[in-house]
Amino acid sequence: MAQAAAWQAGAVTTSATRHRLRPEVRRAQLIATATTLISAAGYRGFSLSRVAQEAGITRAGVLHHFESKESLLIAVLQHRDRSDVERLRSATVDRNGPEDARVALDRLVRLNHERREIVRLYTVLAAEALDESHPAHAYFAERLEESRAWIVGLVSPWHPDPDALAVAVLAFMDGLQLNWLRDPGIDFEARWKDFADRMLGPTPG
Repeated sequence: MAQAAAWQAGAVTTSATRHRLRPEVRRAQLIATATTLISAAGYRGFSLSRVAQEAGITRAGVLHHFESKESLLIAVLQHRDRSDVERLRSATVDRNGPEDARVALDRLVRLNHERREIVRLYTVLAAEALDESHPAHAYFAERLEESRAWIVGLVSPWHPDPDALAVAVLAFMDGLQLNWLRDPGIDFEARWKDFADRMLGPTPG
C-alpha cells in the first residue's frame, strides 16, 4: 500500500521528469503498470518491454528495479496480497463464529471474481512454481501457509478441526478458480455459495 501511495503522490507525465522519480516511486509505478497490462491483456500480453514502454523508460531501466519478469510478477502478486489484507479487514465482525468466517471468505471470493486476469496470473505462476528451482517457489509456499493460517484463525473458535476445514476451503477455491478460468460461463459466486452454505452455513442476514 505504501508503494501505491508513493506512486499516486509522485506520478508525473512529462518525459523530462519521469526519469527523476525516486526509486520507491518508480517501483510502485512499474508494479501499477504491470498490473494494468495484465488486467487488460492477460498474462500472455505481458512483457518487460511493454512495461518499459508504458512507463516511459527502457527495458534496462525496468531490470534495474526488478531482476526478471518473474520478480516483477511476484511483486504484482505481493502488492495484491497487501491490498487484499486492507480490504478484508473491513469484513471482520464481532461474533467469532461461522458467520464471521463466512463474511470474510465471501469478501475474498468477490475480490477474486472481480480480477480474472490477476487470478489467471496467480494460477499460471503457482503451477510453474511447483518446480523448486523457480524464483517464485518460496513465495507460493509461504502464501499457502499464510492463507491456511488465516482461515484457521477464522474458524478455530468454533470448528472441531480448523486445519481440515482450511485445507478444504483452499482446495475448493483453487479448483473453482481453475475451472472458471477454463470456462467463464461457470457462475463463480453461485458455486462458492453452494459450497460455503454447506461448510459454514448461510450468509448472515
